[in-house]
Amino acid sequence: MHTGLEPANLESYDNSRSLQAHQVSGKPKVKHRLISSVIALPLVLGGIFLGGIWFSLIIIFGAVVSAYELAKITGKNPRKEPLVSAILSGLIVTFVQTYDGYISALPGINIELSASILPLVLLSFVSISILILLIWGRDRKLGSFTCVVSSVSYTGGLLSFAVLVRNSEFGFGLIVLLSLIVWANDTGSYITGKAVGKTPFFPTISPNKTLEGAIGGYVCGLAVAMTSGLLLTRLGFIDLGLYSLITLGIVFVVLAQAGDLFESALKRRANLKDSGSIMPGHGGALDRLDSIVLAFPVLYYFAQ
Repeated sequence: MHTGLEPANLESYDNSRSLQAHQVSGKPKVKHRLISSVIALPLVLGGIFLGGIWFSLIIIFGAVVSAYELAKITGKNPRKEPLVSAILSGLIVTFVQTYDGYISALPGINIELSASILPLVLLSFVSISILILLIWGRDRKLGSFTCVVSSVSYTGGLLSFAVLVRNSEFGFGLIVLLSLIVWANDTGSYITGKAVGKTPFFPTISPNKTLEGAIGGYVCGLAVAMTSGLLLTRLGFIDLGLYSLITLGIVFVVLAQAGDLFESALKRRANLKDSGSIMPGHGGALDRLDSIVLAFPVLYYFAQ
């Protein structure tokens, strides 16, 4: 039975992967990854630390690029749909950042009620976009309207929750905690999978992932959630007990692996290895954000 998640052409996908791997040797790729990390990491960390407009600029950039990439993967028009999606996704994050200012300037508006409605609207559009992308595959490409709506809602909608989290009382600490958990999951999955990985984990979606790697990422993510969470609590950046940290660790690792598999399914259907090439050695913005975006709505509601 076709579920919409199977690749349309396994052979061509595997051939394209082999060709790309052959064309890019190991050393240049590692060098490119290091250069990209040296440039991007200080900017991202600085944005997280400073918050406000600086953090929003980082998120807007991520929303614009990832929406462009997603629309290019799923849409029929390689220019029009990605461009429109990128602009609208950036505008959504900008609107969310300045939402309180707009509402407070309007007479007779219940600010608290309006502030509670915004996340629900975002979550509704995100849910619709995920549903569209899950069933996409039979026709291989989405129509222009559906492509733009799903790309903008998924990227702009999910990343807008990052802005809402950062603007909350313990926003800085929560963003740092989530980033550390996701990083630990990715690193643990990679190292464990390389060392002892044998059992395929969703081979029709991502043939290189193993069950052992997934378990290793889960263990590392949970361990970092507890240790870094307790340290951040002790330093006053967050206020969470051990049981809350364990719960968040479990939820975030599951969402990180689900987001990774979700994007892998989209790329595999389109016979692509990476979502883009904006970060040499790392791929596209979606490749860097896939493990973290699904956790932002959960983190937002947890912070309330």
